[in-house]
Amino acid sequence: MRWGALAMVGVLFAACSALVVTPSPALNTAPSLGISNGTTLAVTLVVNGAVVGTFAPGARSDPIAASLPGLPWAVQVRSPSGRLLTSMTVRVGDVWQTTGPDGGVTMKGDGMRVDLSCGRLDIWSGPPMLGPPPGPGTPGDCAP
Repeated sequence: MRWGALAMVGVLFAACSALVVTPSPALNTAPSLGISNGTTLAVTLVVNGAVVGTFAPGARSDPIAASLPGLPWAVQVRSPSGRLLTSMTVRVGDVWQTTGPDGGVTMKGDGMRVDLSCGRLDIWSGPPMLGPPPGPGTPGDCAP
């Protein structure tokens, strides 16, 4: 009787552990980086202190076609004069995707958004950001 109960517990544990969803290791090791520059400014993307590229007004790149260093990333977006517009940090394990037993997909990433009076600026690693229409910004926030 004991062996039968232990075997049943083992089967139950195996069945439950099959339902546990774990992040895909492939997305933990080499995530991509994206940018959407909906402003009237040419902005510069900096990763770990090195310039990755300058993105014209209206430019969108996903993924960014540049060689990126290993994680973690200290990501900054700067105005033409060098003023910091937004920043974020991407660490190992921040970006992942899972598929559940029902086939549904869950995605997680990092991202930052800033609404300026001259448009919206998004940066992300993982899935692109969704959200409400751009806000009004603050007068003078688009000075180079």
